[in-house]
Amino acid sequence: MSGDGKQSKFNNFIVQGGILALAGVLVRILGLFKRIPLTYIIGDLGNSYYSAAYEIYNIVLTISSYAIPLSVSKLVAARVNKGQYKNADKIFKCTLVFALVMGLLSSSFVFIFARSLSEGMNEPMSYLPLRVLAPTLFIVAIMGVFRGFFQGQGNMVPTATSQLLEQIILICVSLSSAFLLSAKGEKVGKLLQNEHYKNAYGAAGATLGCSVGAACALAFLILIYRRNSSSFKRKVMRDPTDRIESTGYVFKVLIFTIIPVVISATVNNISNFLDQYIHNRIMVEKGLTEIKSINWGIYSGKYLVLIGVPIAMSSAMGASSVPTLAGIMKRKAYDEARDKIGRVIRITMMVSIPCAMGIFVLAGEIMYLLFSTTNETGPILLRVGAAGIVLFSFSTLTNGLLQGMSKLIKPIIHGLIALAVHVTILICLLKFTDLNIYAVALSNNFFSLIICILNVFAISRTVGYRQEYIKTFIYPLVSSLIMGGILFAMNKLLMRNGYSRIFILLEIIVGALIYFVVMVVSKGITATELSAVPGGTKLSALLVRLHLLRDEE
Repeated sequence: MSGDGKQSKFNNFIVQGGILALAGVLVRILGLFKRIPLTYIIGDLGNSYYSAAYEIYNIVLTISSYAIPLSVSKLVAARVNKGQYKNADKIFKCTLVFALVMGLLSSSFVFIFARSLSEGMNEPMSYLPLRVLAPTLFIVAIMGVFRGFFQGQGNMVPTATSQLLEQIILICVSLSSAFLLSAKGEKVGKLLQNEHYKNAYGAAGATLGCSVGAACALAFLILIYRRNSSSFKRKVMRDPTDRIESTGYVFKVLIFTIIPVVISATVNNISNFLDQYIHNRIMVEKGLTEIKSINWGIYSGKYLVLIGVPIAMSSAMGASSVPTLAGIMKRKAYDEARDKIGRVIRITMMVSIPCAMGIFVLAGEIMYLLFSTTNETGPILLRVGAAGIVLFSFSTLTNGLLQGMSKLIKPIIHGLIALAVHVTILICLLKFTDLNIYAVALSNNFFSLIICILNVFAISRTVGYRQEYIKTFIYPLVSSLIMGGILFAMNKLLMRNGYSRIFILLEIIVGALIYFVVMVVSKGITATELSAVPGGTKLSALLVRLHLLRDEE
């Protein structure tokens, strides 16, 4: 393959990953702005109910249909790369049947057993939002098939657009429903002499937006599929493939692809489930029943939402790399695989490291800006978990890379090892220290760190990859430290008379500019990497003409 051809394919790989990553970040940002007014409506207690319901939902979703988009994209990509459009079409149709069945079973299970599941989480009132969430499992299962089908053809735009549409509708419906149902819950609470019904009904209203948003996103994907179906059908008709895979074989391959991904994702998602379960149980044993729900509301409704914004990019880059790496590994083009792995890791670190530094330095200011709170719990959580932004971004990305290399068992083993260490550390910290909710954030840092180390070792063993440190870590870290030092000084000067939202926004903008300028001046970023950011192509071309940016590494 020519150098130009390789560069063109890499650019498409990065651009498509960038599109999905940008959508993921925008979705998290929109979700963040949803949680701000939502916290005012349902309070930290309502956030705790919402979180408990969502953790149960996530576990069931992971088991039933989480792996569908990734599995479909991988299987479709493997066949499209060989020109086997008939088999790709069969993968799509068989998976759609699988999703219908799994979606129906999982949503029915959650709706029927909502009370028992909520009581198991030590949050009995969360059964209300959990029941409202149940239909979403059915919708998301089907939606995953369409997203995976488009991604398998190297097109991330339908997935990205549907994610944004889903989130916008979710916000509108969630906030209005939470407000209306909180008022209804307050009346019910007065009748039953239980003031917590206001928070529980509000949380149920918040989850209603999930179902409506997912339904609208699914309708959009079906519309796009119908509009593009004629083009795909022509490819199917022209496909000379004689050997059509049997239905039994397709289901067998599908299940064997899904199972390792499900187990791997379950290990990661069950960590959040266990965090809340263990935290609540030990806090009750210590006689801190009231504070455990409030603290968990801050942790889930503020801390996790904030750190989830930069982490979203690594998740999207990992998901977009799966079909591309699957095709590369089929061709045994290990040099190309190493190049793509190194570049996608570097781009992820160039975003996650400065985000972690900014959040660490401006933790209190960010909490005040978004949630109008000067309570120290949130800022301390952010500082304790800042390193976790980098670690979790790296572990999430490398999990996706291993799945793209068909090393589906490795993330499972690594996740189980990390989970065992994480749970041990969490229990010890909760039982023998007064860290309480901070113990959860701290132990999660160790969880991600162990996965990072094991994943890098596995990737190295598989394709002979050697992690590059200077450009990937040192340049972003030094640039971030310079940014952090200037922000710290600015903060001391601007906030000496109290918090100011205008000054906080100014600090965030100045911090981003300082980091970018230092990276450009120190030659820590190339034109190709800047072009990976949607909208960065023109800026990189300008900086190259001004001799401020390298055209090539």
